[in-house]
Amino acid sequence: MISIYKKTLKDAKLKRIKDFEKGSWISVINPNIEEIERLEEELKLDLTIIEDALDENEISRVEKNDGIFYMIIRFPTQNKTDTITLPLLVVITEDNIVTLSREENNMIDNMVKKFPLFYTTHKTSFLLKIIIEVFNSYDKYLNRILKDIKIKKIKIDNLSNRDILFFVQEEETLNDFESSIVPIISNLDRILSGRYIQIYDKDKDAIEDLFMDSKQTLEMSRVALKSIKNIREAYSTILTNDLNKVIKILTIATIVLTIPTIVSSIYGMNVLLPFDGSPFAFLYIMLIIFSLSLAFLWLLVKRKWI
Repeated sequence: MISIYKKTLKDAKLKRIKDFEKGSWISVINPNIEEIERLEEELKLDLTIIEDALDENEISRVEKNDGIFYMIIRFPTQNKTDTITLPLLVVITEDNIVTLSREENNMIDNMVKKFPLFYTTHKTSFLLKIIIEVFNSYDKYLNRILKDIKIKKIKIDNLSNRDILFFVQEEETLNDFESSIVPIISNLDRILSGRYIQIYDKDKDAIEDLFMDSKQTLEMSRVALKSIKNIREAYSTILTNDLNKVIKILTIATIVLTIPTIVSSIYGMNVLLPFDGSPFAFLYIMLIIFSLSLAFLWLLVKRKWI
């Protein structure tokens, strides 16, 4: 689907138009073959890059072909079960700015609401606002993940299978975030050089601030990832320690119970034994068993084995 919008300094609101006018913003969502051919023919866009942007596994990058700037940036979104990242293609031509993604998302709509003073004729500023909103989305998801991690961390000694599955899923999400954010930071550095698009003085400070904010977002992702790894290792240590305690108790119980087994086995032999003729033989045997067991337990306590 292709939607065309335009807003100049004279316009109070963003308006929707029908044709590719100069200074317009062309929003493309999951285009069909006819729409892709229209973009290629009328705007002279590179078909290969368009196809790359529709590949859900495409990494972030910047290119400039025939005077047209292309930037693929991965943004976070929520599907039915997980938080994932998908590619968004931003194209700056001589006359227009184009955004293209495989799936519909609210990120661009949120940008329009947050920046009421943006204009489709200010292409560099438009691009920066898109990148800002991308990192705002990352920050939103990261804050949610960090909050959930803190909640789970409180009951680390009593995690359920669902909690463990949560950590596995969130760790996978954070790895995806990190692998998506790192190329974006690299691309921002390349954009700042001015080799790809014209950078105005008023935009340089914004790019530098965005560059710093992106590093903070990356650091937040790494902190969340490290927290999950620490919780996982701590939980594994707790389980191992609890298992060792159980094994230790069972081992002591086995040894203590072995003592009466040995004594009773000896007195079950058909040979002459002490106390054979005594009416108190059973009592003597029980006292021997109790004394040996008590002595063994005392020895364990003295050596601090229990």
